[in-house]
Amino acid sequence: MNSYILKTVVFFFSLLVLQVFVFNHINFLGGINPMLYLLFLINYRFDQDQTFFILLGFLLGFSIDLLSQTGGAHTIAALSISFLRPLIIRYSFGVIAETPKSFQSSPKTLNRLIFLFFTISIHHLIYFIFVYFSLDALYLILKNTFLSSIFSLILVLLTNSLYRTKQ
Repeated sequence: MNSYILKTVVFFFSLLVLQVFVFNHINFLGGINPMLYLLFLINYRFDQDQTFFILLGFLLGFSIDLLSQTGGAHTIAALSISFLRPLIIRYSFGVIAETPKSFQSSPKTLNRLIFLFFTISIHHLIYFIFVYFSLDALYLILKNTFLSSIFSLILVLLTNSLYRTKQ
């Protein structure tokens, strides 16, 4: 078995378990919930098969919805980010995105932050739209999207920095 496939499977299941059993129970300031499982969607290599990535995004969202007994909002948001990821990569990194290792070796921190910000914000916006599913809750959707995106972005940056320095 390929070493990268084994690492991907372990990373997938560890984030799934952490999200369901730890991070879904954190309600910071009454409702801000970090979504660390986005690390899988963010750190998946750019040069790998996009169809397999979309399948993994669906399985990740579906598993979290199934284990958390939520109505499918995680599935829709994770699947949407899986589809939109190539567009976000091209927007964030430009032409350099065609090189496989650009995310890891690019010295431009701003490009990484733009990629993280758009991925997390779009995911959270789609997630909260489907959680509330009402125009009457537009203020709640925007407020929760903004606050949860900031909290998740900080958590993803901290976790990524720990993960990168460990290797």
